[in-house]
Amino acid sequence: MKKLFVLGVVVVALLGAGLIAYAVYDITGSSGAEGFQSGTAADLAVDPQSEDLWGILPGETRWMDVLITNNNGGQATVTGLTATFNDGGVCAFSVAPVSGYSYAIGGHASVWDALNVTMGNAAPECEGNSALTVTATATGTLP
Repeated sequence: MKKLFVLGVVVVALLGAGLIAYAVYDITGSSGAEGFQSGTAADLAVDPQSEDLWGILPGETRWMDVLITNNNGGQATVTGLTATFNDGGVCAFSVAPVSGYSYAIGGHASVWDALNVTMGNAAPECEGNSALTVTATATGTLP
């Protein structure tokens, strides 16, 4: 009887692990449109580290690093950073900055920044959606 009880506990644990694994959400990243205002075209690369969000669960908040690279010869001033998701709102992602703004990035230099990303809903449309992507966008000014 004791062996059956232990076997039952193991089976329930394995089933629970399988359900948890099924509820994991994978998100890929892309570079966003740069919102820099200037008479000269800004050439900044905004690279969200979407792997920071792999396996995020509804109700969970994760820190997502974002690499911002200034490919211009002169200094750029970043005044904001945000991210959007192509989920149509069903996953109810919310994004909050980790650091304050504004800060400068020298010419041909890179800066790491971060966002807190929270997933709000466990909508069936989100679960297992391999096309779920995040786009990070920086805003600011160039001289």
